[in-house]
Amino acid sequence: MNNYGFREKFAVLILAGGDSKRMGCPKAFYEVNGQPLIKHVFEKIKKLSGEIIISCKLYQEDLARTFPEAKVVVDKSSEEGPMIGLFSSLPVVSSEYVAVLACDCPWIKPEVVEFLYFRARGHDGAILRWPNGYIEPLQAVYRTKKLTGAIIEARKKNKFRMIDAINLLDDVIYIAPEDLEKIDPSLKSFNNINSPNDL
Repeated sequence: MNNYGFREKFAVLILAGGDSKRMGCPKAFYEVNGQPLIKHVFEKIKKLSGEIIISCKLYQEDLARTFPEAKVVVDKSSEEGPMIGLFSSLPVVSSEYVAVLACDCPWIKPEVVEFLYFRARGHDGAILRWPNGYIEPLQAVYRTKKLTGAIIEARKKNKFRMIDAINLLDDVIYIAPEDLEKIDPSLKSFNNINSPNDL
C-alpha cells in the first residue's frame, strides 16, 4: 500500500531511446554525480511498481544487465521521438495504468508520480500543465489501453508528436503546478538534462 492508501498497481515505463548529440553520448548513460541519468530515475521509482519497462533503441544488453528487475523493450523503428518508443513498449504493459517517464530527470520524486496516478484513476490520464499552457507528457500517468489506441490513431494520421496522441484522449486531468508544489516545492522533479550546461 502506498501513501494514498490504494492497492492497485500501475506500471512504470522509462523512455531511454534518445541519442543526444548535445550530451556527447546516449542521454540515458550521461553521468550526473557519478551515476547515469537513467540510474537516478530507476533508483527513485523502483519501489513504486513491480512492473517496470525500459524502452530503448540500442544498448539492450547493457540495460538488461544493469536493471535486471526491468523488462527492456527495443524500439526497432527508424523513426525518432518518444511516441515511437511508446508504440513499441506499451503493448507489453499489463497494468491498467502506466507512468511514462523520461530518463533525463534525475531529481524525479516518486511522490509526484504517485500523486499523478492518484489523480489519473478513473480518467485517461493526468498531466502537469504550466501556466503558459505547456504540458509535461513525459512525466505523466495514462490509462494504458487508451494511450495505446491514441498513438495508433495518431500514427495512422501521420502525426508523431506526443501532443497529437494526447489530443485524441477523451478524459485527461490537467494538474496545476500549485497542486504538485505541496509535494515538490521547487518542482525540481521536472528538471531535465538536455546538455551539460543544464547542470
